[in-house]
Amino acid sequence: MVLLFALACAHRIPEPVAQAAAPVDPEGSPASDVTVCWLEYATGTLPHGLAVAHGVLRTDVPSTQSGLLIRSASGDWLIDGGQAVAVREELADVHGLPGLLIHRAAAGWTVTATPADALRAAGVDPSTLAGVIPTHAHFDHLGGLLDLGTVPIVLPQPEIDLATAVVAGTGRGVLPKEAVALLPRAHPLAFDGGPVLYWDRSHDLYGDGSVVLFPLPGHTPGSLGVRVKVPSRPGAELVLVGDTVWVREGYEDREPKSWIAASLDADAAANDREIARLWQLHRARPDIQILPAHDRRAWADAFGKPGC
Repeated sequence: MVLLFALACAHRIPEPVAQAAAPVDPEGSPASDVTVCWLEYATGTLPHGLAVAHGVLRTDVPSTQSGLLIRSASGDWLIDGGQAVAVREELADVHGLPGLLIHRAAAGWTVTATPADALRAAGVDPSTLAGVIPTHAHFDHLGGLLDLGTVPIVLPQPEIDLATAVVAGTGRGVLPKEAVALLPRAHPLAFDGGPVLYWDRSHDLYGDGSVVLFPLPGHTPGSLGVRVKVPSRPGAELVLVGDTVWVREGYEDREPKSWIAASLDADAAANDREIARLWQLHRARPDIQILPAHDRRAWADAFGKPGC
């Protein structure tokens, strides 16, 4: 009954106030040697009624913990690292509603590979990575990076500040043990470039337009999106959006998260604004494949199956 009431009373996300005629697409020639692989770390299911506010009750969506391996002669990068092998130990100090939800979420995954194992299976020595870029610093994106030795972790400054506050005991959102272990490897990411798509700041990873990062604040203060142009598939583009939406219906229908899911957002109103922009992008550029981090349907549509 409580869930039905929540569904009935859930808000709708309004259209963006200022709608540009078309998304900005900076000029550039993506390097022909860039390739992108789907690395999968864990699988599970996600209740549709939990993922979106007006979701279908008693319907589950195939879910994933996955990463993008981006390869180039200019350096190999990993986007997202899944949860740590010892995640249960790291959750020991997390309590309250967030703790309950995270404990339940962690228990629901079937782990298929650590990031190191997935990288080796793709033919990459983990120690040779140029770095790892989490879409945000939650346990199921950051924790698996404990398995990657001293590989640099590149994060927007708000995510580093969040982890620092957790270590100091004045913040939440990052598992304390992960923050302590990973902060010494953290390097700040500056959004030093101009507009891309519907976002006004960006960072060009290789300097050629093939991989561009942009801020998606809301789920966490420093959440980011990753736009990838895939030279091997002319016209194919991917935009990984982390947990801004949990399932593709979020951006297809301009649908907010359920109140339970939104309780895990640092700023639910800001996150709704980013969902509206993703909806705007989907309408303007339906050819771009938007990847919610945990919607396995979207990953399968983009890649077919995990691997290179």
